[in-house]
Amino acid sequence: MAPNKKAPKKAGKASSLKELEKKKKQVFKPILDNPYTQSNTWPFIEPDLSTTILDFLDVLLSPIGKYKTSTALVKQQVQPPDIVNFVYHGFNSTVEALEIQAGVNRGIRHDKLAKPQITHLFICKYDIVPNIITSMFPVLSYTASGSTRVKLVQLPRGSMDRISKAVGVENTGIVGFTEGCPGAEALFELVNSSVKDVEVPWLDGLLTGDMKFVAPGLRNIVTTAPVHQSKNKNKTKNEQSDST
Repeated sequence: MAPNKKAPKKAGKASSLKELEKKKKQVFKPILDNPYTQSNTWPFIEPDLSTTILDFLDVLLSPIGKYKTSTALVKQQVQPPDIVNFVYHGFNSTVEALEIQAGVNRGIRHDKLAKPQITHLFICKYDIVPNIITSMFPVLSYTASGSTRVKLVQLPRGSMDRISKAVGVENTGIVGFTEGCPGAEALFELVNSSVKDVEVPWLDGLLTGDMKFVAPGLRNIVTTAPVHQSKNKNKTKNEQSDST
């Protein structure tokens, strides 16, 4: 019988596998439980309710748009509607107001002239891209809350066109109402009775001043990782081979 010429190849393969095993090292991979993953939870709202709220907003905000789109002559003869002093619209002005409000309510800021605080926030969430622009509003609404919680309401898809037309400013998808807004009593009552408060589990106690700190959930998992030669060593070897 002729000798089996393939036998040495099998041995070589087994040997190479052992070499690969030798080149692996044991490592510990740290795993940290992250509470911040639950920070982007928006209060649920029924589709019919969100449509009704949008209708309310259209009626309330329309005087602002009519005044802004009026001629200069008309603006000289007519005073701005009262609601102008109780509404923030657009990203920059609304976020700035909420951040200041959060600082005041947490005792970080001490503004001498305290402005009326935002109590109701309406976001065209599905019309604003990328999503990261609106992702911080649940936490910001929570931290900006004081004795009265800031209500966060997501409006139905396609709402931005109506809101923009109502306020007379293109691409407006964020509107904040402050306390005491004239004519908004029915809207506030509807939202307060139908939309739940924003909940941020890892910030429980922030509003009551009873914050409790716990040890981080840190674990180590034993695993393996391949051993790689450093780039400097490889570079040195290449230089030596080039010199020869």
